[in-house]
Amino acid sequence: MRVLISILFSLTLLELFIGGGGRVFEFGTITLRIALFVINIILTTILYIKRGRIEGYVLVISITFILISIFYGFLGLFNGASLFLIIEDVKPLSYFLSIIFISYYIREYKDVGVVVSLIKKSSFFMAILYLIIQILFFSGKLNFVWFYSFVNIGISSSDFMFRGTEGLFFYKGFMYMVLGLIFWIHSPKSNSKSLAILILTMAMILTGTRGLILMFGLLYALFYGIPLLLRLNIKMLVLASVLVFGSIFFFAKNDIGDKKLSDSTRIEQLAQVFDDVNFTSFFIGHGFGIGVPIRPVHMEIGYLEVFHKQGILGLCIWGTLFAYLYITYRKSDNDNYLRKPFLLGFLFVILLSSTNPYFNNPLGISMFMIGLASLKVLNKTNAESVNRL
Repeated sequence: MRVLISILFSLTLLELFIGGGGRVFEFGTITLRIALFVINIILTTILYIKRGRIEGYVLVISITFILISIFYGFLGLFNGASLFLIIEDVKPLSYFLSIIFISYYIREYKDVGVVVSLIKKSSFFMAILYLIIQILFFSGKLNFVWFYSFVNIGISSSDFMFRGTEGLFFYKGFMYMVLGLIFWIHSPKSNSKSLAILILTMAMILTGTRGLILMFGLLYALFYGIPLLLRLNIKMLVLASVLVFGSIFFFAKNDIGDKKLSDSTRIEQLAQVFDDVNFTSFFIGHGFGIGVPIRPVHMEIGYLEVFHKQGILGLCIWGTLFAYLYITYRKSDNDNYLRKPFLLGFLFVILLSSTNPYFNNPLGISMFMIGLASLKVLNKTNAESVNRL
């Protein structure tokens, strides 16, 4: 049984880390992500019942999600939302229930090691594959029109966004590519570390995605502070230089699409959301299933969507989760090198969600739940180590 669980756990993680928005591995109307989600929930629920014990934080997160979904679902119905749109809002948030199987799978220090190893390897794989594709475009070996059609028809039309017509594109799974870069940066010294960091940094810049690059830079500027950043070792200084000057050169010399259109769309969303604000919605929102004319379902700015549908109360609920993640990180003084990248990963998703909806969909939620379960294990491991001394 343990072997089966290990295989299922690794498959679930790999699908999350490289599967983008979940539509890449799709079979008819069923995605691999949904299938794994259902299988994992059923299996681990049975195993928890058999064990007769479940962690308190798992119950709190699961029950809180269910109660919030019921409340905001009924609020949406009261305000005239269709059941279909309410379900569309609840579906991505239902990944909070993944804590049920994630907490079961991540129980020992070696399980955390598996998580980190898969994040690093899958991110490196994505970076290498993306750079190979760009080399093929640059050398004329790959036709843009053919590749564009293949990606949108044969893989997923919702997971890729092309930057102009020169072959540059953004893939939703690139969030985990940058998270992998964070874990590589804070991994122990090795022969492959510097090469991996260089390749991942190049791939990140070549995506032409301002949000990824700027939020990655802002993350380290905020976490370390500019004075401390300048005192870091030479490799970090080289990385910072490559990131800054490479990005400036890249954005100046290449066609990365119409950014004015995406910016104006976000501004229009802001205007429409604030036009709809009333006394009640300011505090509790309009409910699930209630959008705005330009975005009837989901919005590019995740926090704006939460405010519109859940009000200040919803933002406070998310803020409570973020605070709990930080408290869990600070709960132990364990200086294990695995701890810091999980915290930076949380912060990166939170920052990135100011321009893209990551924190409130399976990609961001999975990072929160995986990181939370991992930190719980690392805290426990530290406590047990102290007790043995």
